Amino acid sequence: MSDFTVYHPSKPSNRFEVTVAKRCPHRDLAVLDHAIPASDYFELEAAAQSVAVGAAVTAFGYPGFGPGDKMNVRGGSVTSLPVKSGVHLVEVSQELAQGISGGPIVDGHDGVVGIVHKGGSKEARQLAISIGVL
Repeated sequence: MSDFTVYHPSKPSNRFEVTVAKRCPHRDLAVLDHAIPASDYFELEAAAQSVAVGAAVTAFGYPGFGPGDKMNVRGGSVTSLPVKSGVHLVEVSQELAQGISGGPIVDGHDGVVGIVHKGGSKEARQLAISIGVL
């Protein structure tokens, strides 16, 4: 599909070429192919089981990212598991600020339960796309 360059958020001088392997505009998701050295990223696995309402979860990302910023870690819990337009979502209690979109939401076993989709102080709900959608 299309090629573009991404950079390592903790080492902005490290830039990598990636290709969009799969894209779903309805879900606002893309899966990328890359040849980034394993030493330059941390691979996460999907959660072994479905997340439940009330489960503790943590969101990771770089809201309002600027050079020198560190990863933001936001703890909270699952408040609901809505389905909108056929897309399974995970609603969480922590604020998912703009710029954190695309970051993982993980359970207590470090398994990914969702990908941050929409949130912030101006949004009524803090939503992630369920990892099962991938």
